[in-house]
Amino acid sequence: MRLAVSNLAWDRGVEQEAFSLVQRAGFAGIEVAPTKIADWKELNRNTLESYRLKCEAAMLEVPSLQAIFYGCADAQLLGDRTGFIKMHEHLKHVVDIAFHLGASIAVFGAPKNRQRAELNEQEASLLAVERLRLLGDTCLDGGLVLAIEPVPKYYGSDFLTTASEVESVVLACDHAAVRIHLDCACIQLAGDDPVEVTRRLGKRAAHYHIAEPDLASFAEPKCDHKAIAHSLKTSGYAGWGAIEMRQQGENDLLALQSALEFAVAVYR
Repeated sequence: MRLAVSNLAWDRGVEQEAFSLVQRAGFAGIEVAPTKIADWKELNRNTLESYRLKCEAAMLEVPSLQAIFYGCADAQLLGDRTGFIKMHEHLKHVVDIAFHLGASIAVFGAPKNRQRAELNEQEASLLAVERLRLLGDTCLDGGLVLAIEPVPKYYGSDFLTTASEVESVVLACDHAAVRIHLDCACIQLAGDDPVEVTRRLGKRAAHYHIAEPDLASFAEPKCDHKAIAHSLKTSGYAGWGAIEMRQQGENDLLALQSALEFAVAVYR
């Protein structure tokens, strides 16, 4: 499995030190949360290509994006027409960002941007399939895959909270650019077994997050990563494994170093 780590794990001020640690650990990529580079309006071609060149100088690539609707509260998958138009227009910007960074996967978590509100599960699923196909068309035109993440109720989600629910909607979409994303912590927090889920869905998954609940460090893992890594391997999973971890305060770089070592030992 090729390994990457999200730039959520460090502050912009220590970016070069972080890149050095990632490179020395033998990782191949940086997963990008775009607003960790700059605000949405400032993410232009020059800014993005400058970031890509920094990655390439460290022999790293950008395989994927996450937090693609961060700060975009009005962009709504299941909202009224205006809310969905805003989501669709913003996604076009995300596709452009991915193009300039060289990313081929965009993880769609964003529980606040896919709330059911007054819709029941069936109504929400039907509308989601219709609209995800439209988003998928935009992604496909830009060479991007929209990877739908099951986000558990623990994180404030009320729609597509389990891997099985995501699987059902993705199958109904039947779209080359709308696929499944797996995150072991999200799966576990939804009450499912990450080992069983990754074994069953790994071959069809577009992307995988190596994560702990609350995006915590890996000092005291709550997930059985060794067993999950084995199930992914036996499933035929062919994508990246990206560490998703939030900043750890004054210990950002120490926590990053530890997380990198953990992932290499378990997932490689």
